[in-house]
Amino acid sequence: MGNRFNIACGVRQGGVLSPYFFSIYIDDLITELRQSVYGIYIGSLLAGCILYADDIVLLSGSFHGLQRMLDICSQYGVQFDIQFNPLKS
Repeated sequence: MGNRFNIACGVRQGGVLSPYFFSIYIDDLITELRQSVYGIYIGSLLAGCILYADDIVLLSGSFHGLQRMLDICSQYGVQFDIQFNPLKS
């Protein structure tokens, strides 16, 4: 009997619990990005990523910082079998 769940398709679009499940699944990535100290400063606030529903926006003041953040996301994706859609970038 095969696996009934298709992990690669992500969270259900428009599902009431989808943002909640996404938040739980991606929480460690947010922590890794925050600990990397890459991003932009708005006053004394460091902003490296913005999340809404199942979308992630990376913010950086330099190419190097953005590349490092992309590397962190890529490594996290490999580790937890997450596929980021480059066509949405």
